[in-house]
Amino acid sequence: MCAWCEQPIPARARRDSVCCSTRCRQARHRFGRAAGKPVAVADGRPLRLAYADPPYPGKAWLYRGHPDYAGEVDHAALIARLAGYDGWALSTSAAALPAVLALCPPGVRVAAWHRGERPTASRWPLNAWEPVIYSGGRPADPTRRVTIAARRVDSLVHGIAPMTTLPGRVVGAKPAVFCRWVFDLLGAAAGDTLDDLFPGSGAVARAWAVYTGDASRRAGGDASDQARADASGMATLDASRPAAARHDASLEVLPYASSAPADTTASQAA
Repeated sequence: MCAWCEQPIPARARRDSVCCSTRCRQARHRFGRAAGKPVAVADGRPLRLAYADPPYPGKAWLYRGHPDYAGEVDHAALIARLAGYDGWALSTSAAALPAVLALCPPGVRVAAWHRGERPTASRWPLNAWEPVIYSGGRPADPTRRVTIAARRVDSLVHGIAPMTTLPGRVVGAKPAVFCRWVFDLLGAAAGDTLDDLFPGSGAVARAWAVYTGDASRRAGGDASDQARADASGMATLDASRPAAARHDASLEVLPYASSAPADTTASQAA
């Protein structure tokens, strides 16, 4: 089965193929590259982490066709559940932030994802960012020298577009770069566990498997498999669907920043 879309690999494919097509191979490579590796170093105690990307308050109707649809989410109950973890993160909308933040325990922090505005006519300033409420996790080791590129920051600048190459994508599915940023916010490291409470398209689980070095869990192969499969497909665009690859900004690798432009989309689970 294909390590990306999980469909059968054609019989005509090379014997060492782990993907069914050039499109899937390139999408898998870009997603894995964007998911990256941990900045934090495991301190000997594995953490139980959780991420929740529920339908944002007032936006549950967007997911009426999803098999897990159950109406508006009880955010008070959700936050109480998250509080049982060593570290957690919760995505919500800028409009809902005051109400959701009021339900959170003391000590939570708010990070900002600047995704760019949705081009539309508006009488009021366009929404261009999404907050991520987070708590706990693993603190940085102050004795360890950290390069500028590896520092953890609470602001991410990353524009998005429809993730056309992501199997089973849903409205608001989060890109791999966003997933890596959230993992870094929590100081996640190999050996930790992460519960994705609203799986949606499964992008968070895919990113977590790559981030922690356990890509074989979802990909059906190890790092050497991916290296072999991607060696012949290092092109930056998807040759089979160049337009789609060009506009699938979810798979690009962009730098973090502490200040930035903006955002789009109403979202649900990644």
